Amino acid sequence: MLPLQLLRTRITEKGTNIVPRFCTADDSVLLLAAKIIKEFEESWKNKEKKLFLTERIALLESEYNDYKLARGFYTLLERRCIFTKIKEIKTESKGIANNVVYDNNDNLHDPVNIRKELFEESSKRGFALTEFGRREIIDTVASRINVPSNDIIDVMWSDLEENLVLEWFDAISPEQLLAWYNLSLMQTLLFNCTKLEFSVIGGSNWKHILRDIKRLGLMYNLQYITLEDEKQSIHKDGIDYDNRDIKFINTSNINTSNIDTKNNPIIICSLDGPLSIFKLTDRYGTSIAKILPSIISSGTWSLRAWIVRKTMSLGKKIYEFKMSNNDAPPLSREPYYNKENDKERKGTLHTDKESSQLIYFDSGVEEKFSTRFEQSATGWKLIREPNPLILSNGKALIPDFAFEKYGTRIYLEIVGFWTKEYLEKKIQKIADLAKNIPAGNNAVDFFIAVNDAGYASSNSNIKEKLAWEKIISSISKERLIFYKNDKVPVKPFLDYLKSIDAKMIERIANNNSVKLLTEIEDRAFNNTAIISIDEIADKYNLPIESALRIITTSHKNDNNSSISNPNNKYVIAGTYLISKSKLSEFESLFDGITKFTDACSILEQNNIPESCHMELISKIGYDVLWQSMDCSTAIIKRRIG
Repeated sequence: MLPLQLLRTRITEKGTNIVPRFCTADDSVLLLAAKIIKEFEESWKNKEKKLFLTERIALLESEYNDYKLARGFYTLLERRCIFTKIKEIKTESKGIANNVVYDNNDNLHDPVNIRKELFEESSKRGFALTEFGRREIIDTVASRINVPSNDIIDVMWSDLEENLVLEWFDAISPEQLLAWYNLSLMQTLLFNCTKLEFSVIGGSNWKHILRDIKRLGLMYNLQYITLEDEKQSIHKDGIDYDNRDIKFINTSNINTSNIDTKNNPIIICSLDGPLSIFKLTDRYGTSIAKILPSIISSGTWSLRAWIVRKTMSLGKKIYEFKMSNNDAPPLSREPYYNKENDKERKGTLHTDKESSQLIYFDSGVEEKFSTRFEQSATGWKLIREPNPLILSNGKALIPDFAFEKYGTRIYLEIVGFWTKEYLEKKIQKIADLAKNIPAGNNAVDFFIAVNDAGYASSNSNIKEKLAWEKIISSISKERLIFYKNDKVPVKPFLDYLKSIDAKMIERIANNNSVKLLTEIEDRAFNNTAIISIDEIADKYNLPIESALRIITTSHKNDNNSSISNPNNKYVIAGTYLISKSKLSEFESLFDGITKFTDACSILEQNNIPESCHMELISKIGYDVLWQSMDCSTAIIKRRIG
């Protein structure tokens, strides 16, 4: 963030909103940034004193006629510098060039010590009222500490800021400086906020942000917001937040076109600002500013803040500040920050196959489980760190994984090394979710996997074991899974998900049988020889398993008595319905055919998809006899009887 006196803002919306005066990438601003960066580079190259650098920057400030902008660029670039005291001075002594090194670790040659020696000598002799007396004092001290007298004055004041030498400068591009400056403006503005609300998309993003919030000691509260929410009014600490346009956060500023808002409701995090408390204002305001880079690093974000500013006529007044990733200018945290090398994000990296995005795993246990589950090909989507689940106290629990299908989610938390207290708090959070979220479609279905050998206690005794048994008794045994050797078993989850599959397939089939069978009957009426079950299932947004179940069990369903049974007119081959009249044609075409590849060619010529060749050949009444792995050697033989 920048010093408050360098904050540049403008008031909009008839005096109700406040917006930082961000920099856009126009030629004049980029030129100014480039000139200031060049001055730093030249000063570093020549190892100049800071005094000369600031003098040249002051000239640029007067030329550009925007002191706050130029000084803001200078302030940020100065943080990328290392200034040191003079370490080496070249002197001339009797015509011979000598390099005199003044080690800053040597107390005798320290500027503070030299000043002390000079002032002590001056106090002994009395004030030096002439140049001769002044030179005598300098020579005496120089001789005593073994420093050339000609350099005493330079060394004496070398620790003053203006005399420091630019030892190192980490240069950046003008575009990087501009984006960093814009973020710094936002951070400075938030220093005077009473309340900050923000939302980001993605559980992984939330996990890192909430971790930073807790580390910085910020007071937060979470709430779900759906697109159907009405405007709300909040009155807190005597401040009126009427007409708090919630939909600003949901629709205007967050692109929800690719987001399942039913299973991913937008979550608003509210942070109390530094002006809403009475103590630690400076430190708390700095913490608010520090959380901003994590928010804007999330890709899709939105924030809203209430800012207190002094006015000439009304005294203190509250303004609103609103922004999202859609309308934000170029923003960047300090340029040398590399997300992949963030020390705070420890763990292994994995690339998601669907989104091609990097996924962070906190441990190898989580990565191994993810890999093994994906290999099982259940049709369930595995989500790493889904959106937070909000507890009754407004705090959050972000599970390690969620399994998603049919608009349903089952959550999993993996616990490695733990203490009794840690596990107890974790289970209490899960119990809180079960208690406060009603049963039904929205109920939280939660598993917890615990490392059986991960108890972080070296003096486990009977009392502790009894306490442990009491903790685990509060959660269903079916939902508590123990694992060893860093390997969470996949089978319990696969079995449970299969049971849900069976129930959902049955339910969806019962609810959609009439319209699906009607669709098939319409196509049969038009003498369609090949009907794609996949195509019909997609049309009605049904799982293919439910569509197949409807067709295979249609003859048992009395409710469909008015609809012809497709099994009377068609046979099922893979995910296709092939008319029995077409099947009769193939029987005659197969006469005299013995090679499997010839039979497949006949089916292909009649537009039969390759995926159902094998099954259809069997339906016609032939067995496929394999001679080897090479399909060209396989033969077909009609079954007898």
